[in-house]
Amino acid sequence: MRYQLMTKLVILGATIALISLLHYHTRTQHMLLHLLLQRSYYIPILVAALWFGWRGGILAAAVVAMIYAPYVFEVWSKNLAFAQAAYSEMIMFPVIGSVTGVLADIEKRERKKVAHTAQQLAEANVRLQASFEQLRRADRLSALGELSAGIAHEVRNPLGSIEGAIQILGRTNLADETRKEFSDLAQTELNRLKAVVTNFLEFARPQRPQQRAINPASILESVTHLASETAKMAGVSINIDLPDDIPSVMLDPEQIKQVMLNLVINAIQATPPRGNVTLRARIKGKTLALEVEDEGKGIPQENLERIFDPFFTTRADGTGLGLSIAHSIVRQHKGAIEVSRNKGKGMTFAVQLPLGQEEQQAETFLSGIHDA
Repeated sequence: MRYQLMTKLVILGATIALISLLHYHTRTQHMLLHLLLQRSYYIPILVAALWFGWRGGILAAAVVAMIYAPYVFEVWSKNLAFAQAAYSEMIMFPVIGSVTGVLADIEKRERKKVAHTAQQLAEANVRLQASFEQLRRADRLSALGELSAGIAHEVRNPLGSIEGAIQILGRTNLADETRKEFSDLAQTELNRLKAVVTNFLEFARPQRPQQRAINPASILESVTHLASETAKMAGVSINIDLPDDIPSVMLDPEQIKQVMLNLVINAIQATPPRGNVTLRARIKGKTLALEVEDEGKGIPQENLERIFDPFFTTRADGTGLGLSIAHSIVRQHKGAIEVSRNKGKGMTFAVQLPLGQEEQQAETFLSGIHDA
């Protein structure tokens, strides 16, 4: 710090000395050069004001005036007009130095404020990031806790039933009818346990979509056929509403079929007998919307934000993984699932999928080459 101060003082002193030396040794006949050197005194004054503030500016101006005054008195004393101009110049030295110094001081204070504010913002950002990471960890731990609790709940029930069935089957002199009943019960619970594990693996390790160009109509027709028996047993009708000009879309047909089947089964279970479930396909801009509309009681508002959470279900026999898996599949297709209430009754689930028109055109082009 002291070295920097001494360096600046030496630079200012050397500059003033050099200008004074040239100024004193320049004859008055060289008026242009003389005036140029005279104005050069402003350089060290301005630099001193910028480096040391208004005090530095005034001090440098005073030094310059002390050096310049004898020259003015000696050389320009015979010419009153030039002498007055020179003395006016000497008055301007401290004025310029003080004004520049004040402005420099203001700029330094503002710069310190900005630097202090930037430091505070940086520290606040660090604290915010730390808090955010803590929230993320807490959120992950909370999600892991809910997931673990859901797995434990779904696994514990069939295990309890299997354990009870095995204890009964271990009894001697058990009637064949009773033995078959509890053997079937154990097998049913094993199948349920297997389904829970399979669904959880699908949720935890989703497969990458194997996309190809396919007409959405074939998916909806296939889903209707697969769900027809369930709908018949529930006394519910399934209707398909398709436009004539719906294009092919790049998607994984098996995965989207799984999504739509899950939504249709849920819609059938929510719809009372003699009700209707409607499947629609719509083109909205650059998006394909596959909709499933039911005529049920609807979903309570407090459950709408949780329906895609793993293991959240309102049915006693549900695993709560169906919609979570569907949501994960649609997200891998760079799409989304929207839920809305119908004007009359029931809900509508809409699977929004990007059309990917450029990919479709390329697929169609390649397909045409292959067929040719």
